[in-house]
Amino acid sequence: MKMKLGLYSAVLGVLFLASCGSEPQSDDKPVIIESDIQGIEVQSVEEFILPSTVQIGDLFRNSGLEYVDGLALDPMRASSYNTTFDKYFAFGVYWTDMTYCVLNQKSSEARSYMKVIKELSTGLGTGEVYNDEDMLNRFDQNLDNNDSILMILIEIDERTDDYIDENDQQEFAMAAFVAGWVEGMYLGVSTSSMETHTKMTSRIIEQMVILDNLIKGMRTFEGSSPKVDKVIAEMESLYDFYINIPAIQNVEGSIMDVRIPTTDMKILGSKIVKLRELIIE
Repeated sequence: MKMKLGLYSAVLGVLFLASCGSEPQSDDKPVIIESDIQGIEVQSVEEFILPSTVQIGDLFRNSGLEYVDGLALDPMRASSYNTTFDKYFAFGVYWTDMTYCVLNQKSSEARSYMKVIKELSTGLGTGEVYNDEDMLNRFDQNLDNNDSILMILIEIDERTDDYIDENDQQEFAMAAFVAGWVEGMYLGVSTSSMETHTKMTSRIIEQMVILDNLIKGMRTFEGSSPKVDKVIAEMESLYDFYINIPAIQNVEGSIMDVRIPTTDMKILGSKIVKLRELIIE
């Protein structure tokens, strides 16, 4: 199973295309999904086609999203994750949170997350990727330089991908990937009013198209731990709700043209938050 960990960054960029100043619509109007980006195509569990980190960084930079303090997972909680899958999930969440800070120029916070990621990776056996002092020094020194830091994030993504491929760590890749995706969705939900239409709510719906394949990937490890089984069940609940929204069931053509009622968006958002809470507990 070859899978690019760069989706941690990708999810965030897709979610945060919207400017905070987007014009809302009233509650009695449906959410109209509009899109000016290419959809993510997932053909099988083994194949994920993802946008590049540089592209996502540009989307982030131009989004106008303000950083919201306190939304990301507290780095101090890292020591409370003791099981292997807890660490896998935490790695994915913290990677997304680190990217969220980097691309919003929160240098101090980004350093804290990179430190936690390095510690987790050491405990998971992937530490050699993050033991390159030159790379970490460049990360630290370029946090205020958007172009340079994006290139460094790409380098880290690629090194991690290579290490996972070479050492057959698909279990880690799948769990971390899912956790990073969920954290990106959570940040999108938490920074958007689900009662009114914004471009961000459109991006959230767009991202739902890959959930079925993420569930299939996680089912490979069903029975590995009670938490894994709970996460799979919650992902299935989220997906079942999504595919049974009448607007989704009746869509013809592109998902970008579907209309989602505001009430359904609010329920979808609450389910995403619930899934995130399970992953980080």
